Amino acid sequence: MHEKVIFFCNCQPRNEKSEWTAAAGIVELNNDIQHIKLTDLCGLCANDPGSLIRLIDQAEQVLLIACYPRAVNLLLQNAGIMNREKIRFFNLLEEDQTGLLSAIEEFKNEIPAPPGDQGLTADTGSSRLPGATELQSDPSWPAWYPVIDPSRCNQCGQCADFCLFGVYRKSAEGVEVVNPGNCKNNCPACARICPGVAIVFPKYAGGGAIGGSDRVDEKSKTDRLRQDTDAILGDDIYKALEQRKMKRRSIIREDSLQKANKERDEALEQARATGDHPGL
Repeated sequence: MHEKVIFFCNCQPRNEKSEWTAAAGIVELNNDIQHIKLTDLCGLCANDPGSLIRLIDQAEQVLLIACYPRAVNLLLQNAGIMNREKIRFFNLLEEDQTGLLSAIEEFKNEIPAPPGDQGLTADTGSSRLPGATELQSDPSWPAWYPVIDPSRCNQCGQCADFCLFGVYRKSAEGVEVVNPGNCKNNCPACARICPGVAIVFPKYAGGGAIGGSDRVDEKSKTDRLRQDTDAILGDDIYKALEQRKMKRRSIIREDSLQKANKERDEALEQARATGDHPGL
């Protein structure tokens, strides 16, 4: 068990921005405390939550430097990370470098780190000195996908009916994100029509409730929802949603047909090669 660990999200679409590179430099200078660079928190939460869980479980206290705390907390919650009470968040989108320096110093000085600590063991399996650990996500995937805020979701299922790409699953228990990799990069349209303002895209550059801001102006969001819904779906919302649902089913059927044809052709090719089919 390690007393204190700093996690820094080197967010893929933001890591070349000046505030992000400056923050990365500040974290690296604090080599007297264990810190772990996450190449992309969204990607890790979707594809490798187990590694995050193991590293967080090894720490008594965590300082997680990333974007909006609400968005990050939802990411961790949806990834199955339960012991979030040990985590404090630092918001790089709204705090400056001075605030980061102060937050790190305060975090470090609350309880002295134990002597002789050799750092955490990352997924490589090797013991490392403080400041040397990095947890890699898939660099080929932008990890753009939604997370659902259960405190705001009324389980209406409009997001599932609207989405054409099978990102959501609607059932008697509610709505959940089941295929984050199917989401189309930089498309937050489902969040715009959510009546509960419950859908968050952590990488949404526009901020606000869709980006995961803690400050949700209910009146402005209601006005924005009405305007966006009218623009996207038109006057007859339910008819438009039904049309989207039918289109999604058509896409799924077409995709299944393509897979079936491919599997059939591969089977025929194999039969020809082995001579197992007398009619070939």
